[in-house]
Amino acid sequence: MRYTSLLFAILALSVTGCAHKPAAQRRPTGKHIAAHGGSLNAIVTCENGHAEVKIEGAVMHLWFVGGGSDTAQAVRVPDKSIAISVNAGGVAKTLVLHPTPLALAGESIGDCSCFEGQAAWLTGLTKFTANGRVTFRGTQAPLRIEYPGGYDPE
Repeated sequence: MRYTSLLFAILALSVTGCAHKPAAQRRPTGKHIAAHGGSLNAIVTCENGHAEVKIEGAVMHLWFVGGGSDTAQAVRVPDKSIAISVNAGGVAKTLVLHPTPLALAGESIGDCSCFEGQAAWLTGLTKFTANGRVTFRGTQAPLRIEYPGGYDPE
């Protein structure tokens, strides 16, 4: 029985990608739950998918997740890096996000749902918008991030 539980846990991690916080620690963004406690930003449309963004100190974490209410499902992208222009208070700075593959989910660089970027100027940043491009579900798509409120064009 213990092995069955362990197998189920590994399978759940591989299906959803990143580890989840308990439901009490997940943060609702609009009408959806942000599984990592970040801000959900629609990619083209809410039903297409989301980029969940969270700032921790000098690190920006970005997870690509499913559309609609399926925001706990990881979506892998082939990009080897993602450059975004971050605008805070009228000042724009470039941040490059690099893949952080989840080994337990079988991810690798070029097939990854999680990205991170680091810059000292992120520390203490509480509100910004950012723009970039990502290959999402096989198509080059605009990436718009509004933090902390999230972005939904609908």
